Amino acid sequence: MWLCTAARIQESPVPDRFRARGVPVEHAIANTVAAPRAIASLTGRLRHLGPTAVLHTHGERALVWGLAAARIAGVRHVHTLHGWIRNTNRDRQREQVARRLLGQVDAVIAVHEVVAKGIADCHVVPNTIDARRFARGAGDREQIRRHWGLTPGERVYLFLGRLSAEKGADRLAVIQARLQTVSAAARLFVAGNGPLAAGVEAMTDVRLLGERDDPAAILAAADVVLMPSRSEGLPMTALEAAAVGVPLVGFPVGGLKDSGLAFTVRDGDVDALVDAAAALVRDPEGRARTLDRAAAALRDRFSPAAHVAALVPIYGGPA
Repeated sequence: MWLCTAARIQESPVPDRFRARGVPVEHAIANTVAAPRAIASLTGRLRHLGPTAVLHTHGERALVWGLAAARIAGVRHVHTLHGWIRNTNRDRQREQVARRLLGQVDAVIAVHEVVAKGIADCHVVPNTIDARRFARGAGDREQIRRHWGLTPGERVYLFLGRLSAEKGADRLAVIQARLQTVSAAARLFVAGNGPLAAGVEAMTDVRLLGERDDPAAILAAADVVLMPSRSEGLPMTALEAAAVGVPLVGFPVGGLKDSGLAFTVRDGDVDALVDAAAALVRDPEGRARTLDRAAAALRDRFSPAAHVAALVPIYGGPA
């Protein structure tokens, strides 16, 4: 296995995570989607690997680079879709372009049926996580909480994700206001970055953690995770929360609805979201039932073994 990450900037936790597992990494940086040097470098690597290589891409930028490089190198190209952002006309135009490009890929994978809608011959393969390996990065919960200056009675409600409208970051002010009425011990922590970061930074009584490369640690230190998203594919945060044993409360959007990984409430009802999260903090038995369901889902539906079994025939192509 060899990993190439396609990005605008160098700062990304992904390469280091793969390097730590012994995977060779080449980080290609480009300010434009059409990046001749990056495509040429990727093409050269694929030619070196030979005609039996499989290029598996994720993300819009990687789709463009990969489509060009795979064609030139003559290797099989598989692309995974995680979802669509549809906030603006530009977003919708980019989706239309991406859908046309997907017709030229050898195989398309979607992380959930919702994402696969309207794409011919699309394979549905859910995200996966090595729960034990991920949980080993959690560290000492109480030590982290002490570092954050928390007292034993305080409760951490965590938002972990991109600070954008599709992730519901614009709802955080309402969430914070509701938390203050629900419990004097409630503390809202926000980890992430994105286009709405300035608005979140202006909020009062919110602990900002920024963009972090230790998701296991901050998840393990939380009492409950909040996911007020407007759209989702199958969010990795849900798998990560289940892996470290912290319940997640969200709206029934995309793959979150039937994943078994989250406690969901009526879509868009922020008060219900906060109330359900507070109830899980107060109710050990309800919390345990929620975590049991999530652990079963990780074991049965989202295990690495199930993921690999689904990918092998896709990588192999037609018999």
